[in-house]
Amino acid sequence: MPPEITVAETRMNDIITSLKPTIRLLNDIHGAVGTPFVGVISSTTLSLINTIEVGNMNAKKYKEESLQLLEDIHGVIYTILECHIKSESAGSLPPVMLNELGKFTQTLCKIDTFLQVQNEGNKIKNFFRQREINTLLKDCQAGLKHSSEVFKVKSGTTILTSLKDMQEAADNIQTEVLELISTLSEPTTSDTASSVSQMYRTFNSSQASSESFSMLPAAPKIFHGRQSQLTDLVQVLDKGSARVAILGPGGIGKTSLAKVVLHHPDIVAKYESRFFVPCDSSTNIELAALIGAHLGLKPGGDLISLVIQHLAGIPASSLILDNLETAWEPTISRRGVEKLLALLTDIPCLTLIITMRGGERPAQVHWTRPFLPPLEPLSNDAARQTFIEIADDFHEPRDIDQLLHLTDNMPLAVDLIAHLVGYEGCSNILMRWETEKTALISNGFDRHSSLDTSIQISLSSPRITSSPGAMDLLRLLSILPDGLSNMELLQSGLPIQDILSCKAVLLGTSLAYSDGQKRLKSLIPIREHVQRHHHPTESLILPLQKYFQALLHFYHKYGGSHHITDTITQITLNLGNLHQILLLGLHSKNFDLADIIACTCSLSEFNQLTGRGHHPLMDHIPNVLSDPYDPRLEVLYITEVLSSAKAKVIDNPESLAATAISHFNTCFEDLVLEAQFYRALGLYYLDKAFESDKAIQFLEKALSLAKSAEDTNQEAWILISLAKGQSLATEGQKVAKLSGNLYEEAKGLWIEAGCCADLGDYKKGVLLLHRGRELLALCGMAGGNLDNTMMNNEADVYLVKSEYAEARKIQTQIAQKTSIDQDMLNHAYALSSIGEIDVMIGTDEQNIQQNLNKAKTLFGSVQYMQGVFHCEKVFADLNLRKGDTMTAKIAFEKCFHWSWRKTADIPTYCLQRMGDVTRWNAADFDWSSQWAVIYLAFVQISQERLGLYKALFCLGTVFMTLGDKVTAESLFTVALGGFTTMGVHHSMADCLLKLGDMAKNLGDLDRAKALWIEAHSCFERSSQPEGMTQINNRLANP
Repeated sequence: MPPEITVAETRMNDIITSLKPTIRLLNDIHGAVGTPFVGVISSTTLSLINTIEVGNMNAKKYKEESLQLLEDIHGVIYTILECHIKSESAGSLPPVMLNELGKFTQTLCKIDTFLQVQNEGNKIKNFFRQREINTLLKDCQAGLKHSSEVFKVKSGTTILTSLKDMQEAADNIQTEVLELISTLSEPTTSDTASSVSQMYRTFNSSQASSESFSMLPAAPKIFHGRQSQLTDLVQVLDKGSARVAILGPGGIGKTSLAKVVLHHPDIVAKYESRFFVPCDSSTNIELAALIGAHLGLKPGGDLISLVIQHLAGIPASSLILDNLETAWEPTISRRGVEKLLALLTDIPCLTLIITMRGGERPAQVHWTRPFLPPLEPLSNDAARQTFIEIADDFHEPRDIDQLLHLTDNMPLAVDLIAHLVGYEGCSNILMRWETEKTALISNGFDRHSSLDTSIQISLSSPRITSSPGAMDLLRLLSILPDGLSNMELLQSGLPIQDILSCKAVLLGTSLAYSDGQKRLKSLIPIREHVQRHHHPTESLILPLQKYFQALLHFYHKYGGSHHITDTITQITLNLGNLHQILLLGLHSKNFDLADIIACTCSLSEFNQLTGRGHHPLMDHIPNVLSDPYDPRLEVLYITEVLSSAKAKVIDNPESLAATAISHFNTCFEDLVLEAQFYRALGLYYLDKAFESDKAIQFLEKALSLAKSAEDTNQEAWILISLAKGQSLATEGQKVAKLSGNLYEEAKGLWIEAGCCADLGDYKKGVLLLHRGRELLALCGMAGGNLDNTMMNNEADVYLVKSEYAEARKIQTQIAQKTSIDQDMLNHAYALSSIGEIDVMIGTDEQNIQQNLNKAKTLFGSVQYMQGVFHCEKVFADLNLRKGDTMTAKIAFEKCFHWSWRKTADIPTYCLQRMGDVTRWNAADFDWSSQWAVIYLAFVQISQERLGLYKALFCLGTVFMTLGDKVTAESLFTVALGGFTTMGVHHSMADCLLKLGDMAKNLGDLDRAKALWIEAHSCFERSSQPEGMTQINNRLANP
């Protein structure tokens, strides 16, 4: 007879039967929407089912508890599906819900561990672990209870307990899921926008891709009253190499004039290339990158030199920088913008046109004379023509004249009022004006006030007044330079009814427009007006603040995992918004100040990791910490300050650390934050203060705290920060992999790659670096600080192997993609490394000094002394190359003594050069030979494999000079073997050259030639033309 099926087995089979189709629906949702964690939830649940199916359920001590866990999991998954179906934003979930999905995923992993323990079958072992197992079970039950309650509230769905109900629900929800996926696959209707919003649509530089954005904007279809200025401009530009500023108040038509000039037949015929760059959303930092994007250059980093080189290579080109005042007006950025303009105007084949608000031209530019006068309002005839072409000509002429008088013939005001008249009629507009602005008309508004007035009339349109939510949305947009996506409008919980209808009202009245990313934005003049006169209330801002807080919290908690890629993109698209929202909240009277400071610190962390450098909002925090006093906030701030120490000078690090430690001892307990603090403190002493003993002490304390807090993410971060060898780096990778943290796993690979390089296994090191960069791409961190650092390390491998061309190519890429303002340290390292390589290959001295001086200045600006002395050691080598031995000796010794016990690369670099007697004068032989001996002792202590062979080569040159040919030959032979194994071409060539000369002196000319020929190949591989010449001379005259 077949074995009797028990009640437990029947229940288990029923649960699994209900679960499997639900998991398939999860996979369908994940494929259609890509919600973070959903894929992991699906795979982990399948793993749970497999664990239960292969195990002996009847023999389990916790069989009832295990089955109940599985039933509860089914209920939670059901409500997760319901949340997707009921989401207003087409199946996507807000950050708060994503955070809960992350918690549920962690609970599933714990349940998986619990069930695996049950299947081990070692009763004795489990007996002694009973307390641990019971604790784990309670954690699983508590986690499921929390998820059940949260998702039940969010979905409005009852958690099902009956198996029959579960099966019926599964059938119903399958239809709903398929309908949702079908909806997602349908093409969406594009947002409608008026012709005005189309005219003023701008490109946001922070969203630039690698593609060119140089498509020229269309010429205005309605353009009257500027024929005189157009004629003057065309005549000036036809002569070539003009520098023209189109000035005037906002809304006067500067951009329209520039576009008409751009498409004038004479200009099209004159200039081979024409570029139009809207600058109204750029800063000094972004301006060069913005121009580069429109030229088709790769975005990101300091593109000034590439922009200049690109434009200089075009025979005849014209460049229009539109609305340049955004970048130029702030005092802090004015000098940088003027410097860039000066560089552009130095290009003889380039014609430059700028449009700017106001009547002042930027300095440092020789503007073409006669100056184009600032634009004035349109003539009455031109304003009437413009009005009629927009609003038609059936209105009373008197009404038209009266309305145009109110606009003072400002083109933008004419445009906006004409559109309102087209919708409401002249009489309604005039009536509202009489009641709202009569006194202002009597006082005679200036031009800027006329623009404000026309905007205010737009704001009082019936379409706006009948939709209070539309006005509230516009208030909010006035403080959001990046605008908002539909998803953000729907998920942020704004207190605005029917928000998409409100969006349509703003688009219809041209008070907002939809940009290329389909983000709802408002024009800068309108935003400025609304901010001054209709600033959003705290009740409007608070929900969006909470939404962005949840977004940053989600990033902070799960940063580094593959689930976070879309979140990184969303944060990047909202950097300007985040800055404004957090800035508004950074005041002592804000009840949510703690959350604002925490978010500011998370944003600072994001900036650091993505290569954007120090975030200016961090400088605002000290002013609000003292009132009211909050020790935890102060520790949070101190932790982030220490974490970003490389990018900014810290005046009192010891005092800050002492304050934080005191707070932990006396004010509060938070193991997670304490672990973060000690990790930041340890890294500060490791990377900035160069006190490795203290660094290790603090990092080990951080590791202990992270383990006590059961924070696997922190544990992975700290293990990798603490890694001093391959074993610890590998352990850190394992913990990172278990916690799903791809970023820290990549960091572990980076550490391990460094260990391989130290051991001379360069091939494996490069492979590890490539794998690390792949992981960074998977978690959305490609192009960030660590990615650039890995590129730098790969270049260092090529440099060590004396494959200088490959090393220089990578360092040049880093220098181009980074900048002074974004990832300054990697940018400075790239410049100094290019200088170092150029010394090796004999490049022109002027270029070397220029790169080294710039890098040294950047390092010095943040007191990063390791970088400063990195430049100094290369300067010393340059002086040695020039024959200035006295200056070189002093500099090498200074670098060596500073770097002793702080870093390994600088002492090794100096010792190798000081100990090579062939590079010094005969009078310096005793001094140099002493350093050769010190070099050997140093590398024996540090166990640096490559350094050992280089030290043996240096000693070989000493013995050769002393006439001990036998010892010298032995040392050169051993060194050559090591260099050959590691593939260090330049050093191989030096050994082969010496051994060849020795063979010649012994009369073995055939062996000498063979060695010289091999040396020639190595000199060629390492880009050493002087070495190749020496070999050629020897072969020609043996």
